[in-house]
Amino acid sequence: MRKLYAIIFTQIIFHTAFAQLLNIDSLKKVLPSIHDTARIICLHQLTVQYLFEKRMDSVNYYLNIAYKESIKKNYIHGLVLVALSEAAVEYYSSNNNDKTEGLIKKSLYYFNQTPNKKEINVAYWWLGRIQKNKCNYDEALTNLQLAYQLSIKDDDHYYQWDAYCLESITDIYRDRGDYTNLLNTQEKLISAEKKSGDTGYYSFHELWVLGLMYKLMGEYSTALPFWRHLFFNEMNGFGITWNQMEYAELLTYANQPDSALYYYNKFDSAKASIKDIRYFLVSKGEFYLYLKQYQTALPYFQKGLIYHQQLNDLVQTKRSLLDIAKTFAALGKYDSAINYAKQALSIAIPAKSLPSMRDGYEVLYNVYDHLHQTDSAYNYYRRFISKQETVLNNQTMGKMAAYDYEHKIKELNSEKQLQQQSLKSESTQKNILIAGMVLLFLLSFIVFRNFMLKRRNEKLESEKKQSALFNKASELEMQALRSQMNPHFIFNSLNSINRFILQNERAQASEYLTKFSKLVRLILQNSQSELIPLERELESLNLYLELEALRFNYHFDYKISFNKDLDVSALQVPPLILQPYAENAIWHGLMHKEEKGLLNIEVAEENNQLYFKITDDGIGRKNAAAFASKSATKHKSMGLQITENRIAIMQQPKTITSPVTINDLSNADGSAAGTEVIIKLPVIYD
Repeated sequence: MRKLYAIIFTQIIFHTAFAQLLNIDSLKKVLPSIHDTARIICLHQLTVQYLFEKRMDSVNYYLNIAYKESIKKNYIHGLVLVALSEAAVEYYSSNNNDKTEGLIKKSLYYFNQTPNKKEINVAYWWLGRIQKNKCNYDEALTNLQLAYQLSIKDDDHYYQWDAYCLESITDIYRDRGDYTNLLNTQEKLISAEKKSGDTGYYSFHELWVLGLMYKLMGEYSTALPFWRHLFFNEMNGFGITWNQMEYAELLTYANQPDSALYYYNKFDSAKASIKDIRYFLVSKGEFYLYLKQYQTALPYFQKGLIYHQQLNDLVQTKRSLLDIAKTFAALGKYDSAINYAKQALSIAIPAKSLPSMRDGYEVLYNVYDHLHQTDSAYNYYRRFISKQETVLNNQTMGKMAAYDYEHKIKELNSEKQLQQQSLKSESTQKNILIAGMVLLFLLSFIVFRNFMLKRRNEKLESEKKQSALFNKASELEMQALRSQMNPHFIFNSLNSINRFILQNERAQASEYLTKFSKLVRLILQNSQSELIPLERELESLNLYLELEALRFNYHFDYKISFNKDLDVSALQVPPLILQPYAENAIWHGLMHKEEKGLLNIEVAEENNQLYFKITDDGIGRKNAAAFASKSATKHKSMGLQITENRIAIMQQPKTITSPVTINDLSNADGSAAGTEVIIKLPVIYD
């Protein structure tokens, strides 16, 4: 789809300011008679015209004059335009993304020195696009979203700038496997096109995005009617290689290889540019890979990879590297498969490209399994399963969004044709249909997921120790989740909310309910991952302690501290690892204390180990046991043993000592002064 909007780069950059460009002869004729900023603008227009014609010597000549006169006249906006032109020259002459990015940032530096912000959204769009090409997706999203906001706020708002920003954002979400945000972004684009009155583009878009969504979900037969209509009607005369190849790919995966081959054979490589040829090569290679004709597929991938690398296109480079890795793995050339898969992952991991990470881990897992290197196979298998589940979850949400959007379009079209129909009846039918589709999909997803897990576990059945360890870890993690969300906590929390309401303490009830719902959401989110950043674990712990303090009328204070040098955003820990010990300290140590208590939690790193020290000044374990024996309602935290087992599994087989140490604290006279728990985890960085 991005190829649909691919017009000459310099036309995009200068479209708004120089829509009425004169030809070169007219500009050269008028140049001697004008002065000051008008002359600089004329010089810049000459630069742009020569850039259209790719006459680079003339471009550099007039660019140099424009720069010198801008300096002489102190015309800052002239320096902005010069920097943008230099970026265009660099981009087309060398495909040097780093240097191009530097020149765009230079233009933004000049923008900051002038009140004339005209086309600053263009600079941010271009910056985001270059960062996207480098797979720096987080930075790219920030700049592209800023460009979009600046564009829609512009008094001379030109809706196609919205489209350029949103299409680049779509590319990022597509590569990351974030299908819900992909569809939401395209909905914004279609809405902008409708407001502009551009019916041709938005009707095209509605078909294209639905076909794309179902293709990404793996529902190729469902996607085909949308793109078939698009290809034979809406795309007449476009001749766009990217869309032609995507349609051929869809036919391939819909098990119509003969039809796919027909469209591949229509491609005329003699008339195509290197940018189009590279898409054709990789797409045709994937066609042969699908047919398991590996020797035929390999040269297509290798040649396409060379072109991608020449153009510094990391996204397509990653795609080709994965294709080559899969092909070498199928041919039994395992060393080459490992090499190419790891190269692809070196691009995919920083970009957070989940589908590519999943595919790379799958290749490595299968290769190491064939090589009988069980440790490596098991390691990459766990990573593959983790990413596979995340991608499947994203696909589930994407399908639901696509179903809803498709039926929303059908409903709108039906309203245009049959305005007298009952809206209530139509809405009811729509909801029933969506509910049925969602239910059917969820059942299919469960069956598919169980099938995948069973098939992969069978491949590692010979390694009983690793398999048992994996199953035990999964079981303990789920037990930990259930113990964290135990009925005691939920029941007591709801009772607290009820008490606040009955006492007409609405503000406290609202505060408690808000924090309680946020804690539930955090626990559910964190429990989906094997490891999470320490920062998120401490956030959920802090929220839990706030709730407990509020519920018990601030009978205790708490403090969470760690060294400033500790990178809590990069350190990885199992989710829900600290809360059981904090809960135990509150319920069994601090709640039985008459005066106000203190709970102190410290985090430190030493000798490649992560230490957590949880200290309370409660009544101590011995007195707590005495209270428990007299209490009719005993609060027993199963989470302690479960969590200790989880920590022990992380340590295995590194140490035989217990990873959790509990010390009784005492005063000088021997009386109980509280309890200290020390937890030791291996240091794991993201």
